[in-house]
Amino acid sequence: MIEMQTKYLLFNGSIVLLVGLLSGVPMGVAIIQKKGESTIHAWRVAHSTLIMDGLMMIILGFVAPDLPLSKFAISIFVWALMISGYGFIFALTMGASIGHRGLTPTPYGINTALYGCHIIGALGSLIGVVIFIFGFCKTL
Repeated sequence: MIEMQTKYLLFNGSIVLLVGLLSGVPMGVAIIQKKGESTIHAWRVAHSTLIMDGLMMIILGFVAPDLPLSKFAISIFVWALMISGYGFIFALTMGASIGHRGLTPTPYGINTALYGCHIIGALGSLIGVVIFIFGFCKTL
């Protein structure tokens, strides 16, 4: 069961990585078309953050089977990281597409949704990494 859950993490981490790589295309287009610096910056953040998040998910997915954690802890670990990845995909790519950052919940509307996705992404990453550190400390 644990191995299957980590396969989910590897697969979904690959999707996050792919979206991160593909978000380099609109970043390049924005640079070539001399869009505003805020648009270029938004795509650069989406590109680099999603690549790093996808790689983190893949690396942790390879290490997770060796952690002395319960099936429940592994489930929380995997789901937290997967939800985090998709939260960041939505927040960063949608935000860059429409010109909103979503770093605060106001003005209400789409910015609030982006803010919520950032919170989901950050909390999911935090929960996943804390569980990983706990599991790693148990190996020492």
